[in-house]
Amino acid sequence: MRKSRNAKRERNGERGISLFLVAAGMVFLLGVAALAIDVASLYVGRDEAQRAADAGALAGAKGLVDSGCVSGGPGACAASQPLAITRATSAAGQNTVGGLLVSSLPGACVSVTFPTPTSPAGDPLVQVRVQRTTACGNAMPTFFAKVLGFLSGDVAATATAEAYNPSGSSTGPTICVSCLKPLLVPNCDPDHIVAAGNANANTNCPEAGGQFDSYFVSPTDRSIINPGVTPTGVVGEEWTLHTNPGPSQYFVVNTGCGQGDQTSCIQGCTTTAWTCGTTLSTVQGAKAGQFDKSVDTLIHATAQGPTIHGQDTIAMAGSPVAPVISGGTNNPNPALVGKTITSSDSLVTVALYSGVDTLGVPVQPGLDQVKIVGYLTMFIEYEHKQGGDVQIKAMILSVSGCGTSSGTCGTSGAGGTISGGGGSLLPIRLVRTPGT
Repeated sequence: MRKSRNAKRERNGERGISLFLVAAGMVFLLGVAALAIDVASLYVGRDEAQRAADAGALAGAKGLVDSGCVSGGPGACAASQPLAITRATSAAGQNTVGGLLVSSLPGACVSVTFPTPTSPAGDPLVQVRVQRTTACGNAMPTFFAKVLGFLSGDVAATATAEAYNPSGSSTGPTICVSCLKPLLVPNCDPDHIVAAGNANANTNCPEAGGQFDSYFVSPTDRSIINPGVTPTGVVGEEWTLHTNPGPSQYFVVNTGCGQGDQTSCIQGCTTTAWTCGTTLSTVQGAKAGQFDKSVDTLIHATAQGPTIHGQDTIAMAGSPVAPVISGGTNNPNPALVGKTITSSDSLVTVALYSGVDTLGVPVQPGLDQVKIVGYLTMFIEYEHKQGGDVQIKAMILSVSGCGTSSGTCGTSGAGGTISGGGGSLLPIRLVRTPGT
């Protein structure tokens, strides 16, 4: 009888232990859930923030290039920074972090800065930071971790993008141009004329009064002589190129079209890699058959001359000033007519030659040999035949010189140069260590 009473008392003392065990287990399960769900949610938010920052940095760097800032070192891009900030915040804002559009976050959550370039060429940098943190007033909320007292978590990511220009650089990758037109233009900057004896004077490009055109690309260190936007820089310069002898004489590269119709060669791209220093054979433009009509076909103009004949157009506009391209009535995509566009058949990349042939004398009509010293992207506005001179009116958009080391597309050779045959003229890239 006594044993029965003791057993009953023991059983009464164990009452509620199951509830205690369940409660303790629930706390443990909530901890595991917090770890599995909330931590995973924060990791996802961190990845989303990184994607937003990457997109913003790349767009900002592209804004610097479009407004003419591709080199120059600290402070050289001050006038271009407002455009870069606008594009960076817009691109970052189209992404979501934790289910919210970045564009809807408080202003403190997205910042755009411009670190001091540390690469040898002084390539401009854009850094974008995207965050959902307590400090910016919009930390990511937690779910199960609230039970443990963790009401929110901070996520943030930073990305740095560089407008890589290999001019004068002995390091970095070999950059390969995807579509070179078979044209050669001289290394003669028409808007920057200097006196004889000036270190930047290209004596192969004489002007009136004993003066000379400046180089686009220095023949010594291969850097850009006048970076930035016109009137102090080359971006936005309008250039009338001639087939008549002179500082602005251009040449057609002998790519197999000979003296006949050049349309197929002008509309297409080079099929072989043209590396910096490559020797090319030329055919003088005025002797190249239907060259003028070939240019009209390329830019979709129904006739020659400065009047608009359906081709796309370009103008320097905006604040800060940057080139703006508008779709013409003959644009192959009807939806782009009258719209601001970023690509056009009138936008071409061509090779720069020194102004003389490989023997150091002025290039002669017919077949001659010249070497590539750099590259230039220009927008062809129109062509105009005046007597025997086939003139091309174009706007310069970017210039790049060869690096000081050699490299070949498709190989692992030394970098710091540009070649024909893949990629873009001035690439925008995300970097950890700029200039490498």
